[in-house]
Amino acid sequence: MHAGAEQSVLSSDFRRLFDEEFGYVCRVLRRLGVREADLKDVAQELFVTLHKQLPDYDRSRPIKPWIFSFVVRFAANYRRLARHQSVAFEREFASPERDTAFEARDLILRALSQLDFDRRVVVVMHDLEGWGAPEIAEQLKLPVNTVYSRIRLARDDFRRAVATLQSKGSA
Repeated sequence: MHAGAEQSVLSSDFRRLFDEEFGYVCRVLRRLGVREADLKDVAQELFVTLHKQLPDYDRSRPIKPWIFSFVVRFAANYRRLARHQSVAFEREFASPERDTAFEARDLILRALSQLDFDRRVVVVMHDLEGWGAPEIAEQLKLPVNTVYSRIRLARDDFRRAVATLQSKGSA
């Protein structure tokens, strides 16, 4: 295959990847602490990087874990930026008519935002994205028992965060 044809295949592969995975990337970025106002910008930067890395992707392996590794790095970098460290979670769509589903999502995101990032990654992968502990261990290069421990600790932290947020809301 000549260079032009190879580039055309890569472009169509990338377009399909973008169309199929943009929603997934945004959902996981949000769950890992990227604010709604910054979500599309961070996702766009991530897809620019994916486009550059696509020729190196091993097509014999599943795509979601490969993408997830980028999502975790981008979310971690986002959190490290000084301008985000001092910003408390904001209610970006506050209105008196918010429905129960939005309030529940808001509570979950605020509780997740209070978790240690390493625990948050594991609990998002396991409880929200449906990954098994062995898959998480392989992806994050951790012992399986460490993954199980982080899941348990993250769930405990999450329950405490929800209880605290709910008690503040009813005060």
